[in-house]
Amino acid sequence: MRTRTRTVALVASSLAVTLGCTPPANNAATTPIPPARWGAAITEPRVVMDTVHFSDGRDSIGAYIARPPGGGRRPAVIVIHALRLTEPYIASTTAMLAEAGFVALAVDVFHFLPGNATWEDAQRTPRDTINAVVGREFREPRLVRNVGAAIEFLRRQPDVDPGSVALLGFCGGGWNSLLLSAQLRDVGSVVAFYAPVGISDVQHRSPLELASFIRVPVLFHRATNDQWVPLADVERFETALRGQGTPIERIDYTAGHGFFAWNRDHVFNATEATRAWTETVRFLRQHAGRPIQARALAPSRTSLRMQTPDRDQATRHAAMHVPHASH
Repeated sequence: MRTRTRTVALVASSLAVTLGCTPPANNAATTPIPPARWGAAITEPRVVMDTVHFSDGRDSIGAYIARPPGGGRRPAVIVIHALRLTEPYIASTTAMLAEAGFVALAVDVFHFLPGNATWEDAQRTPRDTINAVVGREFREPRLVRNVGAAIEFLRRQPDVDPGSVALLGFCGGGWNSLLLSAQLRDVGSVVAFYAPVGISDVQHRSPLELASFIRVPVLFHRATNDQWVPLADVERFETALRGQGTPIERIDYTAGHGFFAWNRDHVFNATEATRAWTETVRFLRQHAGRPIQARALAPSRTSLRMQTPDRDQATRHAAMHVPHASH
C-alpha cells in the first residue's frame, strides 16, 4: 500500500506567497523530469562531473560536482552520503541531479576515514576500525564547518544561483541534512531519505531535538519496512514540524531501508526508487534556489550538554557507519 502525507503549514500569508505562489525557482522546472538512469548516469554520462577539493581552514574536503549543460545560473543541491562518498549510487545521484537542471555537489563528510579511495577499499575496511575512527573524529561542529565550506565553494561558482541551497541526504546523511538546515542560514530546503530522526549521541544531536529550529521545507522519504527508523519517531518529527508551521511532505514507500541505492542488490527497489526520484526532482524544482529566509538558528553543539543515548540508540547509530549494512 502506498501512502502519502503532504502537509504544508504556513505561518503567514506572506510566507505562503514566498513558498507556494511564486514562479518555480529552477528555470528547468517547466521541462519534463528526466528518468532515473542509475548506473548509466556514470557509465554513459550526459553531464560534466569532476572531483574537487576545498578547505574550511582545518580540513581538506573532497567532493563530486556535476553541472547541467547549457549556460546560466542554476540552483544548487548538496548531496550528503550515508556510508561513503564513493558508494556508486552517490555519484549517479549527483549526475542525475545535474541532468535535472541543478548544480550538484556531493560532499565527503567522512573524509577522515581509512579506505576512502574507492568503494571497494571502503568495503574491505574492518567494521571496528570504521566505528572507532567515526567515534573519535566525527563531531557535529565539524560537520557544520565542512558543509558550510561546501556552500562557500558553491557561492564562488559562476553557474550557481545566489539563492538558497538544498540538501539531499540518505540515512545518516538525511539526519545530518536536517541538523545542518537548523544551523546554516543558506540552506533553504531538505530532502531526507529514511533519516533516523530520533537518534542522538555524543557526536551529534537528533533532528527531533532541533525540530524547533528546522524552519525550511522538508521532503521526507520513509520506507515502510525499516528497522532503523521507527515510525513513531517519524510521526513525532512530522507533528513537531507541522505544529510550528514548517512545510513538510512525507511520502511512504513499500520498500526497505536503503531502497534508493541501486548498487545494493538486496535492498534496491527500482519501482519505488523511481517514484522517489520523481518526487525529489519535483520538490527541488519548487524550492531550491529560492531567496534565503531570515530565521533563528540553533546554538552550536559545543555550547550544549546532551543526555547519553540508550543502548538501542547507540547500536543503531554505530550500524549507520558500517559498510555492508543496508543504509
